[in-house]
Amino acid sequence: MKSYRHFIIFLFSSLILISCNKSASSKIKSDNQNKTQVQQSYAEITFDRIFHDFGTIKEGEIAKTVFSFTNTGENDLYIVDAIGSCGCTVPKYPKNIAIKPGESGEIEVNFDSNGRPSLQQKMVKVSANTLSGGDLLRIQAFVEPKNN
Repeated sequence: MKSYRHFIIFLFSSLILISCNKSASSKIKSDNQNKTQVQQSYAEITFDRIFHDFGTIKEGEIAKTVFSFTNTGENDLYIVDAIGSCGCTVPKYPKNIAIKPGESGEIEVNFDSNGRPSLQQKMVKVSANTLSGGDLLRIQAFVEPKNN
């Protein structure tokens, strides 16, 4: 009878330990699911367009265009850098200035056509605190050569 009582006590103790472990593991599992459901929000930049064609211009002209953008994300947008694909393409942008969600801004791109006859295609790499890290803006122009 004593061994039967020991067996029941052992069984009851085992059930208590198992049920305690189960609830602890359930809590950990639940906490981990909650952590994965929390998503980090980013700034998001939305441009009015990402391509501009100047058409035909004369060699030596400086062509200018403005790309407008809006922060359509949930956090402040910071444009960290904007770099042209060559020295003839120079962007002007709001560097490291907080652009609040819903606010807009501009990136002006100047293309110096001096010494660049025929079809020209250039890019501006915009680096920002967005999920993708930034965007590419493209310009193109057909440059008529100077008459020599």
